[in-house]
Amino acid sequence: ELDREEGYYDVVSQADGIILQVEPLAGEALVAEGDMVAKGEVVISGLISMPPPQYSDLPTRYYQTHARGRVEARTWRTLTAQIPLTATEKVYTGERTTRYTLSLMGKRVKIFGKSGIPYETYDTITEQAAWTPIPGKTLPLVWEKETYRAYTLESVAVDPDQAEALLRAQLLAALEEQMDQGKVLQTDWEVTEQDGMLEVKLLAQCSEQIGRQAAQHLPAQRPEASPLEPEGDAAGTP
Repeated sequence: ELDREEGYYDVVSQADGIILQVEPLAGEALVAEGDMVAKGEVVISGLISMPPPQYSDLPTRYYQTHARGRVEARTWRTLTAQIPLTATEKVYTGERTTRYTLSLMGKRVKIFGKSGIPYETYDTITEQAAWTPIPGKTLPLVWEKETYRAYTLESVAVDPDQAEALLRAQLLAALEEQMDQGKVLQTDWEVTEQDGMLEVKLLAQCSEQIGRQAAQHLPAQRPEASPLEPEGDAAGTP
């Protein structure tokens, strides 16, 4: 579906690459199959040239339009991710404390249980039950039970194979998200371990649509003639 936005636009490259195919819908293609392009380079121009008839002394004329089209290119992307090879894990000690509270009309009343929590690190499990003496009607009376489970934190080794598989999956997902209407042609991986960190690098060769519309910026020195700014009047008077 064509963009209805008004104005003059070029189609520019959003990545470095080698052109595989150019399909201009409007505008003038400035690149062809096999050309190398850099990110930000205009690939379909919204400034179209109209050469004069052969053997004519008339100048080349230009007009502006909203360039549109598809530009497919071979690109190369490099993504890197890291993960520590040690992790902190919870180890429950088996100790637990339970405290009961009755809430009536929004006011909490402690029933029994220790007032303090004697553990430095713990999980809290809360269970609540409302009093419903009449089916379908709940009174503003809530019975609450809180259980505190103590644990300690211990450092454990991470399986390098599992960590590598995790990073590979994340990098491939990130690559797919970066590409627009593209596909991965080839992948190469580099895996290194240093200072307790596992690093995985993805080097991918892709085929993707790199054309993006961008507002047209004409140079300060405009072309000699343009239908938008004709030279002379209709009778040819300078």
